[in-house]
Amino acid sequence: MLKLAQSTTQQDDRYALSDGSRVAVVGGGPAGALFSYFLLQMAERAGRTVALDVYEPKDFLNLGPGGCNMCGGIISESLVQMLATEGINLPPGIVQRGIDSYVLHTDVGTVKLNPPGHERRIAAVHRGGGPRGSKRRNWGSFDAHLLKLAVDQGAKLVPERVEDLAWEDGRPRVVTKKGSSEAYDLAVLAIGVNNASMKLVDKLGLARTAPKTTKTFICEIELGTETIDACMGGSMHVFLLNLPRLEFAALIPKGDYVTLVLLGEAVDKELVAAFLGASEVKACFPAGWQLSEDYCRCFPSINVRGSTKPFADRLVMIGDAGESRLYKDGIGGAYRTAKAAAKTAVFEGVSEEDFRRHYFPACKSLGRDNQIGRLVFLATKVIQKLRFARRGMLSMAAREQADESRAQRLSGVLWDTFTGSAPYRDVFRRSVHPLFLSGMLFEIVRASIGKPVWDSTGGNEVIVSELGKMFHDGDVIIRQGEAGDCMYVIQSGRVAVVREEGGQDVPLTELAEGDFFGEMALFEKDVRSATVRAIGDVRILTVDKKIFLRKIHEDPSMAFRVMTKMSRRIRTLDDELARATAAH
Repeated sequence: MLKLAQSTTQQDDRYALSDGSRVAVVGGGPAGALFSYFLLQMAERAGRTVALDVYEPKDFLNLGPGGCNMCGGIISESLVQMLATEGINLPPGIVQRGIDSYVLHTDVGTVKLNPPGHERRIAAVHRGGGPRGSKRRNWGSFDAHLLKLAVDQGAKLVPERVEDLAWEDGRPRVVTKKGSSEAYDLAVLAIGVNNASMKLVDKLGLARTAPKTTKTFICEIELGTETIDACMGGSMHVFLLNLPRLEFAALIPKGDYVTLVLLGEAVDKELVAAFLGASEVKACFPAGWQLSEDYCRCFPSINVRGSTKPFADRLVMIGDAGESRLYKDGIGGAYRTAKAAAKTAVFEGVSEEDFRRHYFPACKSLGRDNQIGRLVFLATKVIQKLRFARRGMLSMAAREQADESRAQRLSGVLWDTFTGSAPYRDVFRRSVHPLFLSGMLFEIVRASIGKPVWDSTGGNEVIVSELGKMFHDGDVIIRQGEAGDCMYVIQSGRVAVVREEGGQDVPLTELAEGDFFGEMALFEKDVRSATVRAIGDVRILTVDKKIFLRKIHEDPSMAFRVMTKMSRRIRTLDDELARATAAH
């Protein structure tokens, strides 16, 4: 028994990352960049120095295909909040528009869905340097932004294409097209399903089934900021049309451009033409508009079913190479798998068994949720084919949007389905609730007897790219004694934290960009312990209690950053109190 225990310990040590360990990340997109960022951050917390190389031949600041990662470029509401709590804010130069609403278009009417709290928490971004043929460069690249964060954390960027992957004495060896060859203690494959490097995985002899994919269509349409503001505003426009093979279609405004995304079964040129020819789509563009012959477009593949075994000893596949979210929030899937893999590598080990026990559950959770997502999209298909169902759905959503005191049952289901902000299981659970079903049935009956379907599009607000809400000098963001159910992250500017005692404001501290406050409301049912006021113009992003606690449950390491910040804040307050006491 003693010998067995010693053998197990030696094996664990052999597959542990230690000081001087080397890690290769193949692919510098969101999955690779976030993995690098988290692994180096966690290794530092664990007191280890790890060398990490990111192999990425693309320059994400290049225009067109040279810098593009073939994605619609929407950062979901929940991911924006999670990144903010991780200390990753998205500046206005990266965010092309803060999406302030969704507009659902059908053949029986249109309805505008406003976000909870009327706050911009969905980001439209360019993944690369911008569309092919762009004349102006007034934006930054989301992928380049994440990769820079990883480099700032200590990652080394190797701008070379990986040409071969092989095993050498049980360790992965990475060979580039330029001839460099390096052995590593861990190789992380963060390569998308459209990347030619995916073929290299088969050479490694892994007992796995490759991800299943389907074709999509993405194109960039240049209209100009003023035209987009007038025609589409700050809304993402979603279409529920009875077109064969079409699962989802959206127009996403981004600065001077609109990104068109079509998802479905075997999307091809005929389906694209049918969609653009629909009257509901034409109504979103200026009168007489025609798509030019030369525009930036592609038919990329997306992951619709993950790999059955995205790991081996000293090797793990993340993002699209492992598991992603069905149709929605692929960048969110990259975030979840990247962090789970990084946490496993640092705190558990890099053996096949380590990844099976501690990383693969994150992939399986996404996979199970995707199975429920297929039921959600099956229900969408049914609604697409039944006109009376579309009328009932539109009427119910419009009535909810017209009266915010109503329970936003359908609006919430549609919002989370379109945005990808909630797991499909949550969407499905709410959509089969008796109150939801009875309300939907009532509206379908109303529609079938000829009651009018409302057109609830509303007016456009001032269009801005920043996320969150703006507060001006002296505005109270939270007030002492009020109940709270969310945390706040400062996107830009400064705030003053004061405590009201005896009718007087006692200054406690000032907080700046990247800091958060109000976090105690997420952990206990209590009133706010202080008042927070804006100093000048301040942009604030709220983090919902439900989203944060769900993430804490899935990823307890998220609480570490919050506790660290709280500890530093208490220490600072103690120091200030000691100085004030000494002065008296």
